[in-house]
Amino acid sequence: GGGTPPSMHNPFDQLAKQIGKEALDASGLTIVQREISRDAQHADILHDPDPTRGAERARLGLLGRMAEVLCLLEIFGHTLAGAELRACLGKHFAYWEERTRKARAPSRRRKMNEPRPGSLIEPFLWIVAADVSMSMRRTLDLKPAPGWPLGTYSLAGDLFRVGIVVVSELPRDRSTLLVRIMAAGPRLGQALEDLAALPKSAHEHAVADQVLLNLNHALGSKPSPTTEEQEFIMIIHTTFAEAKEIAWNAGRVQEAARA
Repeated sequence: GGGTPPSMHNPFDQLAKQIGKEALDASGLTIVQREISRDAQHADILHDPDPTRGAERARLGLLGRMAEVLCLLEIFGHTLAGAELRACLGKHFAYWEERTRKARAPSRRRKMNEPRPGSLIEPFLWIVAADVSMSMRRTLDLKPAPGWPLGTYSLAGDLFRVGIVVVSELPRDRSTLLVRIMAAGPRLGQALEDLAALPKSAHEHAVADQVLLNLNHALGSKPSPTTEEQEFIMIIHTTFAEAKEIAWNAGRVQEAARA
C-alpha cells in the first residue's frame, strides 16, 4: 500500500485498491492512484461519498463507515513504518491544501471526474495497517476513536483529521471483513476463511470474489512467485474453495432437514 504505482511487483497493494474501488464505487466517486498535485505522489484511494447512497455504504460494514466523508485511504499489509506515516500525512495535507486553494478560486478549470469542492469539505485520511508498533503508538499518543470498533484510533482529532486502523486488533466479525481483506498481510488467510463462510448471496462475495480470483490467476502465471504469493495461492485453492463448498453443503443439509 501507500501509493506505489500499479505493478505486479506489489500484487497485494493492487488487491487493496481493486477491492476498495469495487466496494465503494456504488457509494460515490472513487479514484484509485489519485495524483496529489504538488509532488506527483499518489493516494491509494480517494473517495467522495454521494450523500444519497447511505444504503450502499451500510452494506460495507466498517469500510462504509470510513467512507461516509470525503477521504483518502492508504493501505499497508505490514507494520506501518515512520517514513510511510510521514508520506501519508504529506499527501493528506497537500490534498487538503489543494482543495482549499480550489475553493478560493472556483472559476479555475478542474480535471474531469474530480470532486467539486464548492464550499470546502475538509478531507479525512484513513491509514489502514496490518499493525502499528507500540513505540509508534506511544510517540503518536494514539487515542481509541470513540464509537468505533477496537483497533480504530484517532490522531490529533479534528486538527489533523486522521484515523488509523490497526488490522491486528479489529474484531473478527463480518463488519470488519472487507477492511481485513484489503489490508492482506499476515491475517489474510483468516479473513478469506471468514469470507468463504458467508452465504453465497452475501454482498462481500460480489465485491471480493472476482478480484481475489483474478489475483490468484495472475500470481499463478508468474514464473517465480514469492513465498507470500505462494501462500495466497494455497489459501485460495484450499481454505477459500473448501470453506465455500462446506458452507454451501451445510446450507443444503439444513434446508433438507427443514423440508
